[in-house]
Amino acid sequence: MKLTVPKQFQDFLKSIGMSIENILEKAGIPNILWKEEIQFSTEEYYLFLKEIDEVITDEQILAISNIDNLNVFIPSFFTALSSKNGLEGIKRLAKYKKLIGPVFLEIKEFEEIVQVQYFFEQREKELPRFAVLNEQLLLMNLLNKGIGKGIMPISVTSPFEYGKFLSKEMNITVNKGVQNEIIFSMKDLKKPFLTANNIMVEYLEPQLKQKLAEKESESLETFADRVQKKLFQLIPGGQFSLENVAEEFGISTRTVQRNLAVENIKFNQIVKNVQKIMTLNYLESKELSIDEISYLVGYTETSSFYRAFKGWTGKTVSQYQKEKSEQN
Repeated sequence: MKLTVPKQFQDFLKSIGMSIENILEKAGIPNILWKEEIQFSTEEYYLFLKEIDEVITDEQILAISNIDNLNVFIPSFFTALSSKNGLEGIKRLAKYKKLIGPVFLEIKEFEEIVQVQYFFEQREKELPRFAVLNEQLLLMNLLNKGIGKGIMPISVTSPFEYGKFLSKEMNITVNKGVQNEIIFSMKDLKKPFLTANNIMVEYLEPQLKQKLAEKESESLETFADRVQKKLFQLIPGGQFSLENVAEEFGISTRTVQRNLAVENIKFNQIVKNVQKIMTLNYLESKELSIDEISYLVGYTETSSFYRAFKGWTGKTVSQYQKEKSEQN
């Protein structure tokens, strides 16, 4: 998965004393923040949360739980704030939170109450203290800002201690329990948002729906599919080594090889297949010389290209072209 980290948000984190660079290094995740993004596997994202949990202070948790510090960078929060009321806002947040990372929000509606819980994509993994408190505080902050005054939940439960500093933000004594949970009055969540903005919802929601569709489509792709797609982009430029592909994904070469091994395919097999597909397409167009095709599919020497072509098709280029011409 790809997490967008705008430069302004990186600067904000630095301003409160947090270094993403150090956290990425400790989690063993490649640093490609210069691209304003981080590439994670689900496992790596969990390690990322755990490393944050090791170093973050309660003051920092509070700072990144303030919706005013986040909605400029994260459209999901801004769209939730633009909803007509709290219930609609929570539902929008639950829908588009998948775009932020694999920490999901689950809503259960009853006649008079609404129950909200957070969980990691792999439910057997317990969310660390930072993640639970951050999510619960963010939700409370969003509702308070939307309604325009402090909302009093019926109950808040957390498997972790809040401590005196953060407890003040909840306006209620937080219960210690096995699971994280906030229960609201349905009546409170149906109070209108002062921040309601239908124009912004109509502007932002189509973009979020498109991104969500793209993300869900990506989840159906195999890792080999992603590598192949990336090679189609890189090969014409001549920079398509295993190291180049790993850098594009923001992961190590070992991770690329390990992910491909799970799918029982090797990197060089995908390279050769992409080169073959590109070559046959170029020959079909009849617009390029053999030397030009050879260069565009990653061969610096035409003789090497000829040998590769015969290996792919069992024919020489001239034999292949002649057969194609006779078929037409």
